[in-house]
Amino acid sequence: MGESKHALVVGLGRSGRAAARFLLARGDRVTATDALPVEQLDREVVALGAAGVRLACGGHDARDFAAADLVVLSPGVPISLPELDAARARGVPIVSELDLVAERVGARAVLITGSNGKTTTTALVAEMLKAAGKDAVACGNYGLPLVDAVQGDGGARWYAVEISSFQLETTHALRAAAAILLNVQADHLDRHGSFEAYRAAKYRVADGRAKGAPLVLVADDPELVPLASSARPPVLQVSALKRVSAGGFVEQDELRLAVGGREETLAGVSELQLPGRHNRVNVLAAAVALRAAGFPLEPLRRAALAFTPLPHRLQEVALVRGVRFVDDSKGTNVGAVLEALVAMRETLGPAARIFTLLGGRDKDSDFRPLAAALAQQGGIAVTFGEAGPRIAAALEAAGSPVVRRGALADAVVHAASLAAPGDLVLLSPACASFDAFTGYAARGDAFAAAARALAVETSR
Repeated sequence: MGESKHALVVGLGRSGRAAARFLLARGDRVTATDALPVEQLDREVVALGAAGVRLACGGHDARDFAAADLVVLSPGVPISLPELDAARARGVPIVSELDLVAERVGARAVLITGSNGKTTTTALVAEMLKAAGKDAVACGNYGLPLVDAVQGDGGARWYAVEISSFQLETTHALRAAAAILLNVQADHLDRHGSFEAYRAAKYRVADGRAKGAPLVLVADDPELVPLASSARPPVLQVSALKRVSAGGFVEQDELRLAVGGREETLAGVSELQLPGRHNRVNVLAAAVALRAAGFPLEPLRRAALAFTPLPHRLQEVALVRGVRFVDDSKGTNVGAVLEALVAMRETLGPAARIFTLLGGRDKDSDFRPLAAALAQQGGIAVTFGEAGPRIAAALEAAGSPVVRRGALADAVVHAASLAAPGDLVLLSPACASFDAFTGYAARGDAFAAAARALAVETSR
């Protein structure tokens, strides 16, 4: 991407701040705008102003958009923002922060997206690259912003890039060594407006590949079938449920790869430290992408066997009177909760119950599918937070018993009072966290603190 005389950064979250720093360092004249006033933003924003970025916060001014030569749109800002029309009318490029360094990254990247599992898979890809002897970093929507991750790159670094549907809407220039799309399940409909628009955004990851680079899809998701047949080849598929001719699959309790015309065993299911069918798919997708990109099998295997759950993703945080407390705060949509229930049932005795804590800020989700899953997996819903009443009403209408509580801490205490030894209390909320927390990590930490407080009380 060529140099611009005047760059406008829209949205001053983590990605926007990184983009502003990058543009300023390369010599651009930079204006940054955000709907919030400066005093409500991160302290880094004040530092950007001191460094030379013109701050136009507390609302957007169409004149700033009309005067820009380049607009960098942060993931949190919708492409429907009315002020963007002034830039579009002049043919001004509207890009994501990732596009700023796409040429520098070249084909030394793997793109990973999906409604669920993308962060775990991104971390897996990075660890597999490191095991193969590469200088590698997990970045993008997870970890460092890409413009920060490239700092100090002498031309050999590899990038495992988690890319969200928001970023895919405005990313055009990446040409990666491989792309992975794990699943498309109803999420962020409040932002995209429809499931079809959300799916179309996810499908755009296929366009981010270099010529001849593989696209890895999960064959178990029917929403990916149209892309499997229409995307530019090569297209490889992975499955936890059936054999595939090219890609990866689970067979006789082994993770098998079928890449380049030969079959290989990556690992035994029992050897993995990641629980659940969905994580077998995540491991397969990461390994298939890198094997197809030319990496040897053995380091991929070592990394897969050593990998443990990331924080707030089916992470056990406490054991109180024989009751396990598992933090899956990253389970911010219905599809993630469905997978979590299946994964947790695999670890429990047949009579054990799963007290599932559901709530937070709704993203226009349909919670009705949870009722059948809770019944099938021995789950009991405990709702909390802003979306708690709506979730409870949906489940009750479907005939599912629900315990209604208020705050998350109250839900933890109440679930613990109902649980018996061998049961499990699972935070997998199916909602965003922003009704009461700064993010899913803060919510998970609060859950863990409440559970550990119960452990302290019990030990007295």
